[in-house]
Amino acid sequence: MNKTKLVFISMITLFLSYDAFAQNNANVNKRDPIIVEYSDAIEINPNLGQAYYKKASENADNKDYERAIYDYTRALEINQNSAEIYNNRGVAFAKMKEYDKAMADYDKALSIDPSLAQTYYNRGVVYSKKGNYKKAIQDYTRAIDIVPDDAPSYYKRGRAYDKKGERDEAITDYSDSVSVNSRISKAYYYRGLAYNEQGENDKAIKDYSKVIDLVPKHQDAYMQRAFSYGKKGEYEKSWEDVKSAIEVGAVER
Repeated sequence: MNKTKLVFISMITLFLSYDAFAQNNANVNKRDPIIVEYSDAIEINPNLGQAYYKKASENADNKDYERAIYDYTRALEINQNSAEIYNNRGVAFAKMKEYDKAMADYDKALSIDPSLAQTYYNRGVVYSKKGNYKKAIQDYTRAIDIVPDDAPSYYKRGRAYDKKGERDEAITDYSDSVSVNSRISKAYYYRGLAYNEQGENDKAIKDYSKVIDLVPKHQDAYMQRAFSYGKKGEYEKSWEDVKSAIEVGAVER
């Protein structure tokens, strides 16, 4: 190992040793690009929990979830009271579809810090994956209580209501989602479907049109708008949308 690299690694080791790990990693930079340098820092000091955490986060960003889980686990061996690390390891488990392990990590994170809105959101996603929409709605609601302008939580809660067949509640949440972030195309799309279920074709058409404005190659939006036009007897517009759907090809979302 050359002298320059050794000095650089020593600086990383010194910095990470005095970093704000006791502050629950609130200001951790997850985007450090040089995984190998963290590996070398760990080789020098195997008890450097922050290096494991940063390396895990970089691996997660690179979708290498298995290695991320390994490094998050090593970080937790050094600091067992980090809600953020439990949350992030839970996300990695969820990406690998190991939902029970993800749920256990989210539960642990919330037992350490019950104010983590992102963890309630993440646990809600897992409950939805497992088909427990009631529990998912409860968790999305907790996330919204903590962060009232959390557009993704409104959208996800809307989807959970939708899957329970509670259309009015779903529409309300989709509407709240786009009021916070007007570029969530999925919220417009699913609100359009919900309006269709209620026979409100004009509102559905307006939402599908918004989806197409945001995602011009959204094939499903063209097809659903075609159906809505057909229900209104506007067959020429319906046929134009069918042709557009054929032209754009596969769905882009």
